[in-house]
Amino acid sequence: IRNGWGSTIKRIERVELGIEEFDVEGRALVAELDSCFVVNAYVPNSGADLKRLDARVDAWERAMRAYINNLQSGSGSGDKPGKPVVYCGDLNVAHEDVDLWGRHAENAKSAGFTPRERAAMSTLLTECDMVDTYRTVHGPHAQAFTYWSYRGGARAKNRGWRLDYVLASASLRTRVKDAYALPDVLGSDHCPVGVVFRDV
Repeated sequence: IRNGWGSTIKRIERVELGIEEFDVEGRALVAELDSCFVVNAYVPNSGADLKRLDARVDAWERAMRAYINNLQSGSGSGDKPGKPVVYCGDLNVAHEDVDLWGRHAENAKSAGFTPRERAAMSTLLTECDMVDTYRTVHGPHAQAFTYWSYRGGARAKNRGWRLDYVLASASLRTRVKDAYALPDVLGSDHCPVGVVFRDV
């Protein structure tokens, strides 16, 4: 994330959502900047046979929505006013059909593309009044994958998933100058994503 509108980091803390199963895994950090909060998360994967789907959707997603809303409103922080939130990282969901290379019906039974996971992402965007910065810049039909399985030559064939996002409070929408993925950066089965915010 690059910006020029108050980027001094005031604090960085581990995020605990009150869910022991996930809190012990250290899945999220929050950085407070002058202008906003940045929450970076590695959202739990629903796993083989979707064994963690219920915990991920019913516990993690609900708690994260509440946490983001509290940051935006200032709730639970005494007299401090709220700030916009940038929520980013491996969110482990291909939200829209365009975010998955193909085999949509088959993959609807796979972690990261189940109807419940996709609906949870939609609920987060609505209930937390956030925007997908990549969609804000490039529109609803643009395709940019951020994850490719190591199996079957998926990366060479561009059979990917978009699992990594930068979401932002809707109040920041007009400041989003660019949002991008860097698929040519190797070294992982994921690639970096980023956003550029305009100055005030």
